[in-house]
Amino acid sequence: MVNDRIKGLLYTLYILLVFPIVAQAGWVITEESKDSFGNKMIQTIFIQDNFIRHETPSNIAIIDLEKREITVVFSQYKVYWTGTVQQLKENSIAAYDKQMEEMLVGLRPSDKKELDSIYIAIKKQLLDTTASSINHDIRVVETGDYEEIIGYNAEKYNIFYDSILVESVWHTTEVKPYDDIDINYMISFMKQLNPVSGQGSIAYTTKYIDLLKNGMLLKSVEYSPNKNKQIVTVTKIREINIVTDFFIPPPNYREASFSDILYLMPLLEEENKKNDPW
Repeated sequence: MVNDRIKGLLYTLYILLVFPIVAQAGWVITEESKDSFGNKMIQTIFIQDNFIRHETPSNIAIIDLEKREITVVFSQYKVYWTGTVQQLKENSIAAYDKQMEEMLVGLRPSDKKELDSIYIAIKKQLLDTTASSINHDIRVVETGDYEEIIGYNAEKYNIFYDSILVESVWHTTEVKPYDDIDINYMISFMKQLNPVSGQGSIAYTTKYIDLLKNGMLLKSVEYSPNKNKQIVTVTKIREINIVTDFFIPPPNYREASFSDILYLMPLLEEENKKNDPW
């Protein structure tokens, strides 16, 4: 469904900004994400001069930290969309509104009420960035445990939210790629992409930000209340010079509105089904 793609895109952008972002002359990082159900995804991140290009099998996102803009590239359609985080969220909400109108047709009143409550919660999560976590106890605790990851010695830290273990991260000081990136721009983006309330506020604590400034996170294990885990591991990192044009859409791609792109998605899926011999 379109709303699943939107949530997936926003989640991908958030993961990009809270996990290992690096920069110097230019860096290429490969990450592997997997969950308790065996689902895996490979992500590649290119960083240089406050530009970040993030690639997954389904999306390309280019972030300009200085302009505070995101460009989402849809290679299969040869189109792209550019805007601020707030505009991305507002366009996402507009897409949800359209879907809600279609989904509510013919539903029983009780089902409409349940669906509407879910929608309100999603909308609040996308747009509300004013909540505070002052009343919550967030601690980043050194464990004294170390692990070698892709040749670097990494120390394990446990992160507690109201005394509940919510995440473990492995941090190394042997690579310090944040020296040339503007941390303030990055934190600004993080706060726009994810509400300050709840577990997302962990990324704004002084201790967590210090880890990002003074080294690199090579591994993260996020624990959910249902005992599932989301594991992200850096599998490769190398320093290279990246051509500037790599951080703009190809010249033969056209800029499209968000609604146009959402309209193209089901059309292409239907076309692929017709051409699939299986």
